[in-house]
Amino acid sequence: MNKLIYVSDISFPNTSAQAIQILKMCDEFSNKYKVHLLINNNTQSFKSIKKNYNLKSIFYIKQLSNDRNINFFKRINLAMNAFNYFKKIGGDKTIIFSRSIIASMVFSFFGIKNFLEIHHQNSGLTNIIFKLFRLTKYCNKQYYVLIHKNLNSHFKFKKEKFIVLDDGVDLKDFKHVQKKNKIKLSCVYTGSFYRGKGIEFILKLSKLLPNINFYLYGDISTLNKQNLISIPKNVFFKNYVAYNKIPSILSRFKIILMPYSEKVYVKSNSVEVGKYMSPLKLFDYLASGKTLLASRHENYRHLLKDNYNCYLLNINKIENWRRLIQKTFFEKSFNKKLLKINVNAVNTAKKYTWKIRVNKFLKFFKKKQYV
Repeated sequence: MNKLIYVSDISFPNTSAQAIQILKMCDEFSNKYKVHLLINNNTQSFKSIKKNYNLKSIFYIKQLSNDRNINFFKRINLAMNAFNYFKKIGGDKTIIFSRSIIASMVFSFFGIKNFLEIHHQNSGLTNIIFKLFRLTKYCNKQYYVLIHKNLNSHFKFKKEKFIVLDDGVDLKDFKHVQKKNKIKLSCVYTGSFYRGKGIEFILKLSKLLPNINFYLYGDISTLNKQNLISIPKNVFFKNYVAYNKIPSILSRFKIILMPYSEKVYVKSNSVEVGKYMSPLKLFDYLASGKTLLASRHENYRHLLKDNYNCYLLNINKIENWRRLIQKTFFEKSFNKKLLKINVNAVNTAKKYTWKIRVNKFLKFFKKKQYV
């Protein structure tokens, strides 16, 4: 079986959506390749990771550093360690797939073709060096996977050098969900609590709907501490839960909320991704078959269609959200329409599985294999 080396500078344990995406991609790649996931640091067993992320396959996870902390210079060291690992176990038919820009540049410098997945603009020293690198002949060895088409308006890659792939979902994660009692008259949000994700909006909405409960699951460390002051009695903040519990959690609620603002931040509120996001949790929401209420955001309008697989509402018109939530819970005649929308949501998710994403990438790879 041919090999695939996936390089990232993340560490485990990890509470980010990036970790989910990387592991799910490696899981799917493992059906076709012998996968080696190279990361910064790891203190978890593969057995634990496999359980927490609902992985179906087995692959190698190799840590390249004993230090969880990461900065620009440590990324260079990680990249060199990844290249040395490739020299040790790789071969001509080994695919190099990376979420590390520095590692991708190192492989390219040594004449190794590789595929770099990009989710947002670069910043700081990495941004400067990447711009300079693209002026050299070495960048000819780089090809790119973009999470959103808008990213190329910033990077301006040549058409033959990149492919756009939305995130995905594993529908098997939702087929055999452990059945638990429904939480009545309640809405749910899962994900990080960074700026722009809609937490402040949900808190305002909860005050207009005192008879409805709101459950918010995510890493509390990403929450603006001001939001923890004077929390309404009908709002329940729940800390981060392992990804394998998300399908079960979503199954207990009738309404899922995704009230993104125009600007959305990740990584300690320092990186703005509103123009480029393809939210991984969006595909989980669709796969759950529950009623999704989302803000009208241009970035995922190719995925979400109002009154078809969700309800899209103006983030600046909170009264419309209030009315629709009331209608969903208290108008029985509305349930027939909801059922159809929820079926359409699942059918949409079927078009965006990790298997489909990997197959699209491999088709792109084969076109570039002998370039």
